[in-house]
Amino acid sequence: MHLKGILSLLALTLPATAPATSTAALSPAFIRGTTFGTMFSRATAVDVPGFDETVRRVSGTAVYAVAGGTPARPRLRIDYRYDGRPEGSGIVELRDAGATNCFDGTCTPNTDASGLIYNPRLWGMPPAMLRIGQRWTVDIADPWELGPPGRQTVTVTAYDPVSRTVTLQREGSGDGIWLGQPATLALTRDGKTQTVNYQPGRTRWYGVTTFRNGIVLSDELMSERAVTVSLPDGTRLSGRERQYILLDATPVRRRAMAATPWADAR
Repeated sequence: MHLKGILSLLALTLPATAPATSTAALSPAFIRGTTFGTMFSRATAVDVPGFDETVRRVSGTAVYAVAGGTPARPRLRIDYRYDGRPEGSGIVELRDAGATNCFDGTCTPNTDASGLIYNPRLWGMPPAMLRIGQRWTVDIADPWELGPPGRQTVTVTAYDPVSRTVTLQREGSGDGIWLGQPATLALTRDGKTQTVNYQPGRTRWYGVTTFRNGIVLSDELMSERAVTVSLPDGTRLSGRERQYILLDATPVRRRAMAATPWADAR
């Protein structure tokens, strides 16, 4: 789901023979007082023969305001809302070029499938020079939001150094559980719901993301896998599960702080 402006932007690509540094396109340069907005959604669908398809959806919006910190550890205030839930806020500090996320002082590996900026934990460290058609491989060591540990190939499909915009395609696969995956699943048949155990098979994921100045403009990611369901009577059934995440940059309708580089907010 691309924004119209992104579609026109993708036409401004250079030939594969015109490399340039990747720093500006994939590394944010945050300035205190600047703001960024995102809208996002995630859908999960599990289809097991003989049962109703199980579908869950969540969506929301977030606004980030750069509150200070240092270039290596920028601090941003986030105001967010998941639809149907109360609004929330906090201070996010980004470390390790975005691979570590600290929320209100608690730091964890950044395992989100999508987010505000380029995340080297999932995308790998980019090469110093970018060109269309270029590829690199990333080994994802731990379970993450939309996948297990696995190997991913990243391909540069569009690049405009003038606007500092790059589009990357990611495709990977792996075995094992996803981050936060429950051990059971609720399935419905003939109006009755029962809880069953399920075992995931091999996951394959693929998607396309556009960055400008290291900030995500548009992100689309689909993960699919086979699942085996064990019913209470011992019957085992094979099914399919798919999950996808969509995220787009949005205009920010809020008053920004004065633009002062790297002074802590008071």
